[in-house]
Amino acid sequence: MSSNPFTSEATPAVDRAAILAANPGIKSAAHWFWWIVGLSVINTVLVHSGSHTSFAVGLGFTLLADLFFRELMAVALVFDVAVVGFFVVMGVFAVRGHRWAFLIGGIVYAADALIFLYFQDYLALALHGWALFSLTTGGLALHRAIKQARSATGVSAEPPEPAAAVVVPSAEPATTEKDASGNRQD
Repeated sequence: MSSNPFTSEATPAVDRAAILAANPGIKSAAHWFWWIVGLSVINTVLVHSGSHTSFAVGLGFTLLADLFFRELMAVALVFDVAVVGFFVVMGVFAVRGHRWAFLIGGIVYAADALIFLYFQDYLALALHGWALFSLTTGGLALHRAIKQARSATGVSAEPPEPAAAVVVPSAEPATTEKDASGNRQD
């Protein structure tokens, strides 16, 4: 059991490996992070080798850095490593069944898609959309599976409702005055 700071009771740990084994589509969706990483690295190699070809699923962030810093390859590579490293981390945690990795990785990848929208590269934008759809579908399936696993143990994934406050009417008449020390004056 792990302690949940948002509830007063301990919540059972979810067996993420069992969830992923029972739902192969979740792991398949998480593998989109590996495609994004791999194709972005290939794009970086292509740009720095002088090619004018790139993969549409790769990251626009790295492509822009590689183009802007073509003469300063070290700067481009530091930026590329940071951005690609971020997606590696998201992939590692998504493959291990962490919902937040799907969410944060998807949000950043959606921001990356805006680069292709700005440059009117509609093929890359469409492929980003498909990858985002897959990541979202996997993240939602993981959310449902975790919720189902928690409900099967009898503990709600939601925090308990607070107890209703009982209002007891005061026996004092509302017109009674009090002095400075709080004593009633009759």
